[in-house]
Amino acid sequence: MIAKSLPAYALLCLLSACATPGVVTDANWPRESSNIDGYDLAATERVLNYGLTQIQAKAIESPFLERFVLLGLRGLSDIDPTFTVVEVGGRIQTYVGETLTSELTKPQLNTVDEWLDIFQGSIIGARRQSDPIRRANEEEIYATFFSTALENFDPYSRYAGRLQARSNREVRNGFGGLGLSYSTSDLGLEVRAVQPGSPAIAAGLRAGDLITHVDGQTVATKRSWTILRLLRGSVGSKSLLTVLRGQLSGAKQVEITRSLIVPQTVEASLEDDVAVIKIHSFNQQTSKTVQTEFVNLRRQAPSVSALILDLRGDPGGLLDQAVAVSDLFMDTGAIVSTIGRHPESIQRYQAFAGDITAGLPIAVLVDSRSASAAEIVAAAIQDTGRGVIVGTSTYGKGTVQTVIRLPNDGEITLTWSRFHAPDGYAIEDLGVLPMVCTSGAEQSPTEIIQNWQKSSSQFAAQRSRWRTVRASDIKARSALREQCPAQVRDDDSIDLDIAKSLISNKEKYAQAVGLTATTAAQKEQ
Repeated sequence: MIAKSLPAYALLCLLSACATPGVVTDANWPRESSNIDGYDLAATERVLNYGLTQIQAKAIESPFLERFVLLGLRGLSDIDPTFTVVEVGGRIQTYVGETLTSELTKPQLNTVDEWLDIFQGSIIGARRQSDPIRRANEEEIYATFFSTALENFDPYSRYAGRLQARSNREVRNGFGGLGLSYSTSDLGLEVRAVQPGSPAIAAGLRAGDLITHVDGQTVATKRSWTILRLLRGSVGSKSLLTVLRGQLSGAKQVEITRSLIVPQTVEASLEDDVAVIKIHSFNQQTSKTVQTEFVNLRRQAPSVSALILDLRGDPGGLLDQAVAVSDLFMDTGAIVSTIGRHPESIQRYQAFAGDITAGLPIAVLVDSRSASAAEIVAAAIQDTGRGVIVGTSTYGKGTVQTVIRLPNDGEITLTWSRFHAPDGYAIEDLGVLPMVCTSGAEQSPTEIIQNWQKSSSQFAAQRSRWRTVRASDIKARSALREQCPAQVRDDDSIDLDIAKSLISNKEKYAQAVGLTATTAAQKEQ
Protein backbone atom coordinates (compact mmCIF):
# COMPACT_ATOMS: atom_id res chain seq x y z
CA MET A 1 0.00 0.00 0.00
CA ILE A 2 2.84 2.35 0.84
CA ALA A 3 4.71 1.47 -2.32
CA LYS A 4 1.82 2.55 -4.54
CA SER A 5 1.79 6.05 -3.00
CA LEU A 6 5.54 6.67 -3.44
CA PRO A 7 7.34 8.12 -6.45
CA ALA A 8 9.38 5.51 -8.29
CA TYR A 9 12.70 6.99 -7.24
CA ALA A 10 11.59 7.17 -3.59
CA LEU A 11 10.63 3.49 -3.68
CA LEU A 12 13.99 2.68 -5.24
CA CYS A 13 15.78 4.55 -2.47
CA LEU A 14 13.67 2.79 0.14
CA LEU A 15 14.78 -0.59 -1.25
CA SER A 16 18.39 0.18 -2.11
CA ALA A 17 19.46 3.08 0.18
CA CYS A 18 20.20 6.18 -1.92
CA ALA A 19 20.98 8.41 1.08
CA THR A 20 24.19 10.38 1.19
CA PRO A 21 26.25 10.66 4.37
CA GLY A 22 24.72 14.12 4.86
CA VAL A 23 21.17 12.84 5.33
CA VAL A 24 19.53 14.31 8.44
CA THR A 25 18.01 11.76 10.83
CA ASP A 26 16.66 11.79 14.39
CA ALA A 27 20.09 10.66 15.59
CA ASN A 28 22.21 13.36 13.91
CA TRP A 29 19.78 16.33 13.73
CA PRO A 30 21.90 19.16 15.27
CA ARG A 31 19.21 20.64 17.52
CA GLU A 32 21.62 22.59 19.71
CA SER A 33 23.11 24.58 16.82
CA SER A 34 21.96 28.14 16.19
CA ASN A 35 23.60 28.53 12.78
CA ILE A 36 24.52 25.88 10.24
CA ASP A 37 26.42 26.83 7.09
CA GLY A 38 24.95 30.34 7.11
CA TYR A 39 21.40 29.24 7.89
CA ASP A 40 20.15 30.97 11.05
CA LEU A 41 18.22 28.25 12.86
CA ALA A 42 17.58 30.43 15.92
CA ALA A 43 16.00 33.30 13.95
CA THR A 44 13.96 30.91 11.81
CA GLU A 45 12.69 29.10 14.87
CA ARG A 46 11.59 32.38 16.49
CA VAL A 47 9.64 33.45 13.41
CA LEU A 48 8.05 30.08 12.63
CA ASN A 49 7.31 29.24 16.24
CA TYR A 50 5.56 32.55 16.86
CA GLY A 51 3.64 32.40 13.57
CA LEU A 52 2.49 28.80 14.03
CA THR A 53 1.50 29.36 17.67
CA GLN A 54 -0.59 32.40 16.73
CA ILE A 55 -2.22 30.60 13.81
CA GLN A 56 -3.05 27.62 16.00
CA ALA A 57 -4.69 29.90 18.59
CA LYS A 58 -6.50 32.39 16.36
CA ALA A 59 -7.41 30.81 13.03
CA ILE A 60 -11.15 30.66 12.37
CA GLU A 61 -10.89 26.90 11.93
CA SER A 62 -8.47 24.95 14.09
CA PRO A 63 -5.62 24.19 11.67
CA PHE A 64 -4.45 20.61 11.32
CA LEU A 65 -0.86 21.29 12.30
CA GLU A 66 0.59 18.32 10.43
CA ARG A 67 -1.08 19.29 7.16
CA PHE A 68 -0.17 22.96 7.59
CA VAL A 69 3.55 22.31 8.17
CA LEU A 70 3.84 19.70 5.44
CA LEU A 71 2.15 22.02 2.95
CA GLY A 72 4.59 24.78 3.92
CA LEU A 73 7.52 22.38 3.63
CA ARG A 74 6.40 21.22 0.20
CA GLY A 75 6.41 24.86 -0.81
CA LEU A 76 10.20 24.61 -1.03
CA SER A 77 9.61 23.08 -4.45
CA ASP A 78 9.00 26.67 -5.58
CA ILE A 79 12.69 27.26 -4.86
CA ASP A 80 13.92 23.90 -6.15
CA PRO A 81 11.41 21.95 -8.28
CA THR A 82 13.28 18.70 -7.57
CA PHE A 83 12.51 18.94 -3.83
CA THR A 84 9.78 16.55 -2.62
CA VAL A 85 8.30 15.34 0.66
CA VAL A 86 6.86 11.88 1.29
CA GLU A 87 5.54 10.05 4.34
CA VAL A 88 6.68 6.46 4.76
CA GLY A 89 5.67 4.28 7.69
CA GLY A 90 5.56 7.02 10.32
CA ARG A 91 8.61 8.88 8.93
CA ILE A 92 8.80 12.15 7.01
CA GLN A 93 11.32 11.89 4.17
CA THR A 94 12.58 14.64 1.90
CA TYR A 95 14.35 14.23 -1.41
CA VAL A 96 16.29 16.46 -3.76
CA GLY A 97 16.04 14.72 -7.08
CA GLU A 98 16.40 11.05 -6.25
CA THR A 99 18.60 11.64 -3.22
CA LEU A 100 17.21 11.22 0.27
CA THR A 101 18.17 14.32 2.29
CA SER A 102 16.29 13.82 5.56
CA GLU A 103 14.33 11.10 7.34
CA LEU A 104 12.66 12.10 10.60
CA THR A 105 10.11 10.40 12.84
CA LYS A 106 6.61 11.82 12.56
CA PRO A 107 5.64 13.66 15.80
CA GLN A 108 3.52 11.77 18.28
CA LEU A 109 2.18 14.70 20.35
CA ASN A 110 1.51 16.96 17.36
CA THR A 111 2.99 20.08 18.98
CA VAL A 112 4.43 23.18 17.32
CA ASP A 113 7.91 22.39 18.67
CA GLU A 114 7.85 18.86 17.25
CA TRP A 115 6.74 19.98 13.80
CA LEU A 116 9.32 22.78 13.83
CA ASP A 117 11.96 20.09 14.32
CA ILE A 118 10.63 18.33 11.22
CA PHE A 119 10.76 21.54 9.22
CA GLN A 120 14.22 22.63 10.37
CA GLY A 121 15.74 19.19 9.93
CA SER A 122 14.26 18.94 6.45
CA ILE A 123 15.68 22.34 5.49
CA ILE A 124 19.16 21.44 6.74
CA GLY A 125 19.15 18.21 4.76
CA ALA A 126 17.86 19.91 1.62
CA ARG A 127 20.50 22.67 1.83
CA ARG A 128 23.26 20.07 1.74
CA GLN A 129 22.05 18.73 -1.61
CA SER A 130 20.24 21.63 -3.31
CA ASP A 131 22.06 24.73 -4.55
CA PRO A 132 18.84 26.80 -4.95
CA ILE A 133 17.68 26.02 -1.39
CA ARG A 134 21.16 26.67 -0.01
CA ARG A 135 21.21 30.08 -1.72
CA ALA A 136 17.75 31.00 -0.37
CA ASN A 137 17.89 33.34 2.61
CA GLU A 138 15.67 33.13 5.67
CA GLU A 139 13.18 35.68 4.26
CA GLU A 140 12.65 33.53 1.17
CA ILE A 141 12.13 30.49 3.41
CA TYR A 142 9.51 32.32 5.51
CA ALA A 143 7.68 33.57 2.42
CA THR A 144 7.65 30.14 0.79
CA PHE A 145 6.56 28.32 3.94
CA PHE A 146 3.76 30.65 5.07
CA SER A 147 2.48 31.59 1.62
CA THR A 148 2.15 27.98 0.45
CA ALA A 149 0.46 26.83 3.67
CA LEU A 150 -1.87 29.85 3.97
CA GLU A 151 -3.04 29.81 0.36
CA ASN A 152 -4.42 26.35 1.05
CA PHE A 153 -6.04 27.57 4.27
CA ASP A 154 -8.51 30.19 2.98
CA PRO A 155 -8.63 32.86 0.23
CA TYR A 156 -7.88 35.81 2.51
CA SER A 157 -5.07 34.61 4.77
CA ARG A 158 -1.63 35.58 3.48
CA TYR A 159 1.96 36.36 4.40
CA ALA A 160 3.86 39.59 3.73
CA GLY A 161 7.61 39.95 4.08
CA ARG A 162 9.28 42.94 5.74
CA LEU A 163 9.02 45.39 2.84
CA GLN A 164 5.47 44.49 1.85
CA ALA A 165 4.36 44.46 5.49
CA ARG A 166 5.78 47.96 5.93
CA SER A 167 3.82 49.12 2.88
CA ASN A 168 0.66 47.45 4.24
CA ARG A 169 1.04 49.25 7.57
CA GLU A 170 1.48 52.56 5.78
CA VAL A 171 -1.78 52.03 3.90
CA ARG A 172 -3.61 51.11 7.13
CA ASN A 173 -2.01 53.52 9.57
CA GLY A 174 -0.19 56.18 7.58
CA PHE A 175 3.47 57.13 7.28
CA GLY A 176 5.83 60.04 7.78
CA GLY A 177 5.65 61.92 4.49
CA LEU A 178 5.02 65.13 2.60
CA GLY A 179 1.42 64.74 1.42
CA LEU A 180 1.84 64.96 -2.34
CA SER A 181 1.26 62.73 -5.35
CA TYR A 182 3.58 62.84 -8.34
CA SER A 183 4.52 61.32 -11.67
CA THR A 184 8.09 60.65 -12.77
CA SER A 185 9.76 62.18 -15.81
CA ASP A 186 13.24 62.52 -17.27
CA LEU A 187 13.60 65.76 -15.31
CA GLY A 188 12.35 64.68 -11.90
CA LEU A 189 9.05 64.39 -10.05
CA GLU A 190 6.11 66.38 -11.36
CA VAL A 191 3.70 67.22 -8.56
CA ARG A 192 0.18 66.21 -9.56
CA ALA A 193 -1.69 67.12 -6.36
CA VAL A 194 -1.07 68.14 -2.76
CA GLN A 195 -3.11 66.88 0.18
CA PRO A 196 -4.99 69.54 2.17
CA GLY A 197 -3.39 70.27 5.53
CA SER A 198 -0.19 68.47 4.58
CA PRO A 199 3.47 69.58 4.89
CA ALA A 200 3.49 70.09 1.10
CA ILE A 201 0.76 72.72 1.45
CA ALA A 202 2.56 74.38 4.36
CA ALA A 203 5.77 74.54 2.31
CA GLY A 204 3.97 76.21 -0.60
CA LEU A 205 4.14 73.34 -3.08
CA ARG A 206 1.43 73.07 -5.70
CA ALA A 207 0.40 70.99 -8.69
CA GLY A 208 2.74 71.47 -11.64
CA ASP A 209 5.89 71.99 -9.57
CA LEU A 210 8.92 69.90 -10.56
CA ILE A 211 11.08 68.36 -7.82
CA THR A 212 14.57 67.68 -9.18
CA HIS A 213 16.48 66.83 -5.99
CA VAL A 214 15.72 65.54 -2.49
CA ASP A 215 18.42 66.28 0.09
CA GLY A 216 20.88 66.92 -2.73
CA GLN A 217 20.17 63.63 -4.53
CA THR A 218 18.79 63.77 -8.06
CA VAL A 219 15.52 61.88 -8.41
CA ALA A 220 15.24 61.72 -12.20
CA THR A 221 17.17 58.45 -12.47
CA LYS A 222 16.03 56.80 -9.25
CA ARG A 223 13.85 53.69 -8.99
CA SER A 224 10.35 54.16 -7.54
CA TRP A 225 11.19 52.42 -4.25
CA THR A 226 14.30 54.60 -3.80
CA ILE A 227 12.23 57.73 -4.41
CA LEU A 228 9.76 56.65 -1.73
CA ARG A 229 12.61 56.12 0.73
CA LEU A 230 13.86 59.65 0.01
CA LEU A 231 10.43 61.28 0.39
CA ARG A 232 9.29 59.34 3.45
CA GLY A 233 10.82 59.32 6.91
CA SER A 234 10.03 59.67 10.56
CA VAL A 235 7.35 62.16 11.60
CA GLY A 236 9.03 65.49 12.43
CA SER A 237 12.10 64.85 10.28
CA LYS A 238 13.09 67.51 7.74
CA SER A 239 14.03 67.32 4.08
CA LEU A 240 15.36 69.82 1.55
CA LEU A 241 13.73 69.81 -1.89
CA THR A 242 14.97 71.50 -5.05
CA VAL A 243 11.88 72.77 -6.85
CA LEU A 244 11.29 74.30 -10.28
CA ARG A 245 8.11 76.21 -11.04
CA GLY A 246 7.09 77.18 -14.53
CA GLN A 247 10.05 77.48 -16.92
CA LEU A 248 13.17 75.41 -16.30
CA SER A 249 14.98 78.17 -14.46
CA GLY A 250 15.01 79.72 -11.04
CA ALA A 251 15.26 76.58 -8.95
CA LYS A 252 14.55 77.19 -5.27
CA GLN A 253 15.29 75.25 -2.11
CA VAL A 254 12.26 74.29 -0.04
CA GLU A 255 12.62 72.90 3.49
CA ILE A 256 9.77 70.66 4.50
CA THR A 257 8.91 68.85 7.77
CA ARG A 258 7.30 65.44 7.48
CA SER A 259 4.06 64.66 9.29
CA LEU A 260 1.79 61.62 9.56
CA ILE A 261 0.20 61.10 6.16
CA VAL A 262 -2.79 58.79 5.93
CA PRO A 263 -3.87 57.97 2.36
CA GLN A 264 -7.11 59.70 1.46
CA THR A 265 -10.02 57.31 1.03
CA VAL A 266 -12.96 59.71 0.90
CA GLU A 267 -14.34 62.09 -1.74
CA ALA A 268 -17.27 64.42 -1.17
CA SER A 269 -19.43 66.50 -3.48
CA LEU A 270 -22.81 68.18 -3.76
CA GLU A 271 -25.40 67.07 -6.32
CA ASP A 272 -28.03 69.81 -6.13
CA ASP A 273 -29.02 69.61 -2.45
CA VAL A 274 -27.81 66.03 -1.96
CA ALA A 275 -24.50 65.25 -0.24
CA VAL A 276 -22.57 62.50 -2.05
CA ILE A 277 -19.73 60.83 -0.16
CA LYS A 278 -17.67 58.17 -1.91
CA ILE A 279 -15.51 55.86 0.20
CA HIS A 280 -12.75 54.10 -1.73
CA SER A 281 -11.54 51.97 1.20
CA PHE A 282 -11.43 51.99 5.00
CA ASN A 283 -8.24 53.03 6.80
CA GLN A 284 -7.74 54.54 10.24
CA GLN A 285 -8.85 58.03 9.17
CA THR A 286 -11.92 57.11 7.13
CA SER A 287 -14.68 57.72 9.68
CA LYS A 288 -13.11 60.99 10.82
CA THR A 289 -12.80 62.14 7.21
CA VAL A 290 -16.40 61.16 6.38
CA GLN A 291 -17.63 63.20 9.33
CA THR A 292 -15.46 66.19 8.41
CA GLU A 293 -16.52 66.10 4.78
CA PHE A 294 -20.22 65.89 5.62
CA VAL A 295 -19.95 68.82 8.05
CA ASN A 296 -18.11 70.83 5.38
CA LEU A 297 -20.77 70.06 2.77
CA ARG A 298 -23.52 71.09 5.13
CA ARG A 299 -21.64 74.29 5.90
CA GLN A 300 -21.45 75.03 2.17
CA ALA A 301 -25.11 74.15 1.63
CA PRO A 302 -27.25 74.28 4.79
CA SER A 303 -30.18 73.08 2.68
CA VAL A 304 -28.64 69.59 2.20
CA SER A 305 -31.68 67.31 2.24
CA ALA A 306 -30.21 63.79 1.90
CA LEU A 307 -27.04 61.73 1.76
CA ILE A 308 -25.80 59.23 -0.82
CA LEU A 309 -23.03 56.98 0.42
CA ASP A 310 -21.22 55.52 -2.59
CA LEU A 311 -19.49 52.23 -1.72
CA ARG A 312 -19.22 50.88 -5.26
CA GLY A 313 -15.80 49.42 -5.94
CA ASP A 314 -14.84 49.65 -2.24
CA PRO A 315 -12.84 46.52 -1.26
CA GLY A 316 -13.15 47.20 2.47
CA GLY A 317 -10.47 47.63 5.10
CA LEU A 318 -10.47 48.09 8.86
CA LEU A 319 -13.38 46.59 10.82
CA ASP A 320 -13.38 49.31 13.47
CA GLN A 321 -13.71 51.95 10.75
CA ALA A 322 -16.68 50.16 9.20
CA VAL A 323 -18.32 50.21 12.63
CA ALA A 324 -17.42 53.88 13.17
CA VAL A 325 -18.75 54.97 9.76
CA SER A 326 -22.02 53.11 10.33
CA ASP A 327 -22.33 54.67 13.77
CA LEU A 328 -22.07 58.18 12.27
CA PHE A 329 -25.52 57.73 10.74
CA MET A 330 -27.28 55.65 13.40
CA ASP A 331 -28.79 56.59 16.75
CA THR A 332 -29.39 53.02 17.87
CA GLY A 333 -29.32 49.41 16.72
CA ALA A 334 -26.89 46.61 15.97
CA ILE A 335 -24.11 47.26 13.46
CA VAL A 336 -22.39 43.88 13.13
CA SER A 337 -21.38 40.82 15.13
CA THR A 338 -18.27 38.70 14.67
CA ILE A 339 -17.82 35.04 15.64
CA GLY A 340 -14.62 32.97 15.71
CA ARG A 341 -12.71 30.46 17.89
CA HIS A 342 -10.56 32.95 19.77
CA PRO A 343 -12.40 34.72 22.62
CA GLU A 344 -11.32 38.16 21.38
CA SER A 345 -12.83 37.47 17.96
CA ILE A 346 -16.36 37.23 19.39
CA GLN A 347 -17.79 40.74 19.39
CA ARG A 348 -21.11 42.57 19.06
CA TYR A 349 -21.06 46.18 17.91
CA GLN A 350 -23.95 48.55 18.66
CA ALA A 351 -24.58 52.13 17.58
CA PHE A 352 -24.27 54.98 20.06
CA ALA A 353 -26.70 57.89 20.07
CA GLY A 354 -25.77 60.67 17.67
CA ASP A 355 -26.62 60.73 13.95
CA ILE A 356 -24.54 63.43 12.22
CA THR A 357 -27.21 63.82 9.52
CA ALA A 358 -29.98 64.33 12.10
CA GLY A 359 -32.13 61.71 10.38
CA LEU A 360 -31.75 62.76 6.74
CA PRO A 361 -32.70 60.14 4.13
CA ILE A 362 -29.76 57.91 3.17
CA ALA A 363 -29.13 55.79 0.09
CA VAL A 364 -26.12 53.48 -0.21
CA LEU A 365 -24.74 52.47 -3.61
CA VAL A 366 -23.09 49.05 -3.90
CA ASP A 367 -21.84 46.70 -6.60
CA SER A 368 -19.96 43.42 -7.04
CA ARG A 369 -16.70 44.91 -5.71
CA SER A 370 -18.23 46.31 -2.53
CA ALA A 371 -16.69 43.98 0.04
CA SER A 372 -15.87 43.42 3.69
CA ALA A 373 -16.08 46.74 5.56
CA ALA A 374 -18.25 48.20 2.79
CA GLU A 375 -20.70 45.31 3.21
CA ILE A 376 -20.80 45.87 6.97
CA VAL A 377 -21.88 49.49 6.45
CA ALA A 378 -24.44 48.59 3.77
CA ALA A 379 -25.98 45.80 5.87
CA ALA A 380 -26.13 47.97 9.01
CA ILE A 381 -27.86 50.82 7.17
CA GLN A 382 -30.36 48.50 5.51
CA ASP A 383 -31.14 45.98 8.24
CA THR A 384 -31.90 48.66 10.82
CA GLY A 385 -34.15 50.56 8.43
CA ARG A 386 -31.81 53.55 8.44
CA GLY A 387 -31.60 53.80 4.65
CA VAL A 388 -32.02 52.08 1.30
CA ILE A 389 -29.50 50.13 -0.78
CA VAL A 390 -29.28 50.54 -4.55
CA GLY A 391 -27.12 48.49 -6.93
CA THR A 392 -26.24 44.82 -7.29
CA SER A 393 -25.41 41.99 -4.91
CA THR A 394 -22.14 42.74 -3.17
CA TYR A 395 -18.96 40.65 -3.16
CA GLY A 396 -19.77 38.39 -0.20
CA LYS A 397 -16.50 38.69 1.71
CA GLY A 398 -17.86 37.96 5.16
CA THR A 399 -14.73 37.17 7.15
CA VAL A 400 -12.57 39.28 9.43
CA GLN A 401 -8.79 39.12 9.39
CA THR A 402 -6.40 39.88 12.21
CA VAL A 403 -2.82 40.97 11.51
CA ILE A 404 -0.03 39.08 13.28
CA ARG A 405 3.28 40.94 13.31
CA LEU A 406 6.17 38.49 13.26
CA PRO A 407 9.62 38.79 14.86
CA ASN A 408 11.18 39.42 11.42
CA ASP A 409 8.86 42.46 10.99
CA GLY A 410 6.82 40.62 8.38
CA GLU A 411 3.17 39.90 9.03
CA ILE A 412 0.48 37.28 8.61
CA THR A 413 -3.02 38.41 7.73
CA LEU A 414 -5.14 35.64 9.23
CA THR A 415 -8.87 34.96 8.94
CA TRP A 416 -10.14 34.62 12.50
CA SER A 417 -13.89 35.30 12.48
CA ARG A 418 -17.02 35.61 10.34
CA PHE A 419 -19.24 38.64 10.53
CA HIS A 420 -23.01 38.64 10.62
CA ALA A 421 -25.39 41.40 9.58
CA PRO A 422 -27.85 42.87 12.11
CA ASP A 423 -30.54 40.57 10.67
CA GLY A 424 -28.33 37.65 11.68
CA TYR A 425 -27.28 36.25 8.33
CA ALA A 426 -23.64 35.46 7.49
CA ILE A 427 -22.40 37.62 4.61
CA GLU A 428 -19.72 35.15 3.49
CA ASP A 429 -20.45 33.90 -0.06
CA LEU A 430 -23.80 35.73 0.01
CA GLY A 431 -23.26 39.47 0.23
CA VAL A 432 -25.88 42.17 0.75
CA LEU A 433 -29.10 42.23 -1.28
CA PRO A 434 -29.99 45.75 -2.55
CA MET A 435 -33.47 47.10 -2.02
CA VAL A 436 -33.49 48.28 -5.66
CA CYS A 437 -31.55 45.98 -7.99
CA THR A 438 -29.90 47.57 -11.03
CA SER A 439 -28.14 44.48 -12.44
CA GLY A 440 -28.21 44.63 -16.23
CA ALA A 441 -30.27 47.83 -16.08
CA GLU A 442 -31.49 48.87 -19.53
CA GLN A 443 -34.51 50.86 -18.42
CA SER A 444 -34.64 54.44 -17.26
CA PRO A 445 -34.35 55.19 -13.52
CA THR A 446 -38.06 56.07 -13.46
CA GLU A 447 -39.03 52.74 -15.04
CA ILE A 448 -36.78 50.79 -12.69
CA ILE A 449 -38.35 52.43 -9.64
CA GLN A 450 -41.87 51.88 -10.99
CA ASN A 451 -41.14 48.20 -11.56
CA TRP A 452 -39.63 47.97 -8.10
CA GLN A 453 -42.73 49.50 -6.52
CA LYS A 454 -44.95 46.99 -8.33
CA SER A 455 -42.85 44.05 -7.14
CA SER A 456 -41.70 45.40 -3.77
CA SER A 457 -43.79 42.79 -1.97
CA GLN A 458 -41.36 40.19 -3.32
CA PHE A 459 -38.51 41.88 -1.50
CA ALA A 460 -39.73 40.74 1.92
CA ALA A 461 -39.81 37.14 0.68
CA GLN A 462 -36.35 37.47 -0.84
CA ARG A 463 -35.02 38.98 2.36
CA SER A 464 -36.55 36.19 4.41
CA ARG A 465 -34.72 33.58 2.34
CA TRP A 466 -31.56 35.70 2.47
CA ARG A 467 -31.68 35.74 6.29
CA THR A 468 -32.45 32.06 6.79
CA VAL A 469 -30.32 30.24 4.19
CA ARG A 470 -27.72 28.03 5.86
CA ALA A 471 -24.10 29.17 5.66
CA SER A 472 -23.10 25.68 4.51
CA ASP A 473 -25.59 25.61 1.63
CA ILE A 474 -23.36 27.14 -1.03
CA LYS A 475 -25.69 26.13 -3.87
CA ALA A 476 -28.69 27.86 -2.30
CA ARG A 477 -26.65 30.96 -1.47
CA SER A 478 -25.41 31.14 -5.05
CA ALA A 479 -28.98 30.84 -6.35
CA LEU A 480 -30.10 33.69 -4.08
CA ARG A 481 -27.32 35.94 -5.40
CA GLU A 482 -28.59 35.35 -8.93
CA GLN A 483 -31.82 37.15 -7.99
CA CYS A 484 -29.71 40.30 -8.30
CA PRO A 485 -26.49 39.27 -10.09
CA ALA A 486 -23.30 40.93 -8.89
CA GLN A 487 -21.93 43.41 -11.43
CA VAL A 488 -19.35 46.19 -11.58
CA ARG A 489 -21.28 49.46 -11.65
CA ASP A 490 -19.00 52.12 -10.18
CA ASP A 491 -19.10 54.24 -13.35
CA ASP A 492 -22.83 53.90 -13.95
CA SER A 493 -24.90 57.04 -13.27
CA ILE A 494 -28.20 55.11 -13.25
CA ASP A 495 -27.56 53.98 -9.65
CA LEU A 496 -26.98 57.57 -8.61
CA ASP A 497 -30.11 58.80 -10.40
CA ILE A 498 -32.25 56.08 -8.80
CA ALA A 499 -30.87 56.91 -5.36
CA LYS A 500 -31.65 60.60 -5.86
CA SER A 501 -35.18 59.78 -6.98
CA LEU A 502 -35.82 57.56 -3.95
CA ILE A 503 -34.49 59.92 -1.30
CA SER A 504 -36.19 62.97 -2.78
CA ASN A 505 -39.64 61.36 -2.73
CA LYS A 506 -40.96 60.91 0.79
CA GLU A 507 -43.55 58.33 -0.20
CA LYS A 508 -41.12 56.12 -2.15
CA TYR A 509 -38.42 56.43 0.49
CA ALA A 510 -40.85 55.60 3.31
CA GLN A 511 -42.02 52.55 1.39
CA ALA A 512 -38.44 51.32 0.92
CA VAL A 513 -37.37 51.96 4.50
CA GLY A 514 -40.61 50.45 5.78
CA LEU A 515 -39.84 47.14 4.12
CA THR A 516 -36.33 46.88 5.59
CA ALA A 517 -37.46 48.16 8.98
CA THR A 518 -40.19 45.52 9.05
CA THR A 519 -37.79 42.65 8.42
CA ALA A 520 -35.37 44.00 11.02
CA ALA A 521 -38.19 44.31 13.55
CA GLN A 522 -39.31 40.74 12.86
CA LYS A 523 -35.78 39.57 13.61
CA GLU A 524 -35.81 41.51 16.92
CA GLN A 525 -39.02 39.73 17.92
